[in-house]
Amino acid sequence: MNILNKTLAAFFFAGAAAASSAATVTITFDNPIFNGSGYDDVKIFFPSASGHGTTNENVLAGRFQGTASDVVGVPASIFVDGLNDLYMYCYDVYESINDGQVVKYTINLDGEKDRTRDFIGAVNAVLNAGKSSFDQFAWLHPASGAQGAAIQLGIWESLYEASGWDIASGSFRATGLDTTTSSWLNSFLGQIDSSASIDKKYVMTLEAAGAQDMIAGDPPAAVPEPASIALLGLGLAAIAVTRKRKA
Repeated sequence: MNILNKTLAAFFFAGAAAASSAATVTITFDNPIFNGSGYDDVKIFFPSASGHGTTNENVLAGRFQGTASDVVGVPASIFVDGLNDLYMYCYDVYESINDGQVVKYTINLDGEKDRTRDFIGAVNAVLNAGKSSFDQFAWLHPASGAQGAAIQLGIWESLYEASGWDIASGSFRATGLDTTTSSWLNSFLGQIDSSASIDKKYVMTLEAAGAQDMIAGDPPAAVPEPASIALLGLGLAAIAVTRKRKA
């Protein structure tokens, strides 16, 4: 086997391996789980898991914090603030997470809804206003518990509401918000129509059966996707065929 064929084989095997084995990470949630940011105690209403009727729960809305370990299939650089400071928001209200819980997640680089990207883009627009440089991950760094709670509620609104942005009506609703939480949420929602959505390359979801899914930041170009590896392999194959014909 010549060098080119060996290279082709290596790329095809790498592409096949990447496609067949999902990237994973183990998250140990902080105790307390909202460490460093705070939360708001609210009541939410959302579609029942059965698809019939509405469920309501008293929940703590805020930004989650944890530590990442046992990273498989992706480089550690995919985690914006490093493995020891993993910031995220709940992306699933049908399951739960407890202080200090350990969960093995599958990393999905394409798991978020477009509506969620619309909302995060609006959050970034508000939090970056007046700054000299634009931080794509401002949404992960709320300055207060009220900001974090407002971001979490907006993410749930984007996930469980099909259209519109009204936290007081529709398929997803919330009551009992602190005045400051309401103020921040209204600021974020008011920017949606005039702000660009955050690019997909900056967002990922963490998914697990039996535990709440999470949504977190993802630095661009941190992970070569299986499709990119396959395309590179096809390009090398074309070069090989061309050289053979010339020979």
